[in-house]
Amino acid sequence: MRSGSAYRLYMAGLLFLVYVVHHLDRNVLLLLQEPIRKEFGLSDSQLGMLTGIGYALPFALAGIPLGALADRVNRTRLVAVLLVVWSGFTALSGLARSLLGLIAARAAIGAAESGAPPAIMSIFADAFAPKSRPAAMSFFFMGPFVGLLIGLTLGGLAAARFGWRGAFFVASVPGLLIAVLILVTLREPERGASDRLEATDTPVAVREVIRFASGRAGVRDTILAMAAASVVAIGVASWLSVLLVRAYRLPLAEAGWVTGLVTGIPGALGSIAAGWISTRFGGRNDQLMRLCSTAVGIAAPIGFLAAWLDSLPLTIFGFALWGFVNTMFIGPGHSSYLTATAPRVRATLSATVVVACNLVGAGLGPQLIGWTSDLLHHMADPRALPHAIAGLALAGLLPSFLFLRARRASLNSQRTSGTTGNRSK
Repeated sequence: MRSGSAYRLYMAGLLFLVYVVHHLDRNVLLLLQEPIRKEFGLSDSQLGMLTGIGYALPFALAGIPLGALADRVNRTRLVAVLLVVWSGFTALSGLARSLLGLIAARAAIGAAESGAPPAIMSIFADAFAPKSRPAAMSFFFMGPFVGLLIGLTLGGLAAARFGWRGAFFVASVPGLLIAVLILVTLREPERGASDRLEATDTPVAVREVIRFASGRAGVRDTILAMAAASVVAIGVASWLSVLLVRAYRLPLAEAGWVTGLVTGIPGALGSIAAGWISTRFGGRNDQLMRLCSTAVGIAAPIGFLAAWLDSLPLTIFGFALWGFVNTMFIGPGHSSYLTATAPRVRATLSATVVVACNLVGAGLGPQLIGWTSDLLHHMADPRALPHAIAGLALAGLLPSFLFLRARRASLNSQRTSGTTGNRSK
């Protein structure tokens, strides 16, 4: 199976599993925060640092160099190597004896994981034509939600049986197996083939890629919107299992599968829905931006109410609905700027975007909730954590505005160039 649609589907499925494992290994820690907090005597601010900047800063530092590397080397082999590295450090997390040891392992995981999404998105862009690319990217971006579901469910079961340290060992196994399959069965696709473009072999400097993105209003505003939306999405999701354990007294294993169900499954379904809607738009950037703006704008008040209302059934239902709607910006957003970019620099640009989303989103989102929760706790707020989560959820109105601004830039670009095609000029 080396050519044709059957191979492309197999390739897409296997790389999708890489992204599932990426988020399984990344998110299993979220469920384990309470037992880790109790063992090491941590505050919410310290937990926010562990799940946020302790992962996001190394991710940011390594992401752009690894993305640039993916524009120059065999991408499938690079993905396999990175998968082995972060799976190994996931296992080593179970050996940590202090907060510093956990942060060191998280830093290594973040650095290794930063290189996989840009390489995979570059492969997807070469394998799927522009019209079908948003749907393919939306399928790929189901991975975080499937990984979240598996990570929280598997982590809860493993922690209940083996303790929180054993949960890290269990989570490390799938990645090692998938890495072997990639090395044995996948080949490197031809760059630019799906766009009928000839990819130049001349390396492009990272500063030139950043200059391109900052100089195109539609691309720039799309990236800003996605970074802002990531602050909300990652920040809220990072604290949901803690909310269920602390505010509603759910056992750890139950909190794991409940969080996985209300965020993982609705998130995956939302990504599928976004792909279907995007296909009907024919990949038009202005319509994709309208979809992104509408989705995060609707999600903001839903997430606010889900966290604010002191009712377990309403919290579960509300965050399930929030998870469905709030994920619909991811696939179309990434597809938009990739379609506007030459094949040779796609991995570098996507690395820049992924780094921005993780440095700002994963670094700032969980930390904002931790800081706000500690502040409200010192102010004698009996529901400090739920109120902190509600406040960040409502901030989703900002990326909604930014996506609308990106849409206006896309429409202006089309009018200037006299075209209604797929690309932002």
